Amino acid sequence: MRALTRRAATATAVTALMLGGATALAAPASAVGSSACTKNVADYTAWTSTTVHLRNGPSTSYTSLGLLRTDTKITVACYAKSGTWAHIKVRSGANAGKTGWINAYYISVPMQLD
Repeated sequence: MRALTRRAATATAVTALMLGGATALAAPASAVGSSACTKNVADYTAWTSTTVHLRNGPSTSYTSLGLLRTDTKITVACYAKSGTWAHIKVRSGANAGKTGWINAYYISVPMQLD
C-alpha cells in the first residue's frame, strides 16, 4: 500500500512539473526600492486599514517582508506608475523601521477637521 501511495505522489509531482509547476521553483522576484516610484508625494502619515503584507516590490509576485496589522502607522513616500502600490516606511509595530510596498487600497488617511 505504501509503495502505491509513493508512486501516486511521484506521478503527481512529475505531472505538475510537466504542466508548468516549474514556475513554483523559480527564484523570488528581486527587491524593488523607491526607484520604481513614478508618482512622488510629500511624505505623509497614514495607517493600514486591515492586515496587509509588506512586500519588496509593487506586486503580489514580490516576496512578503512581513505582515502589518490593522492600524499600523506608516509614512507614504510615493506611488508606483499604476497608483495601486505605495512605497512606505513602517512607523509602528513589529516591522517598525522597514521600508517596502503595500497595496494602496489598504491605506487609511484620517480626515482633518479644522
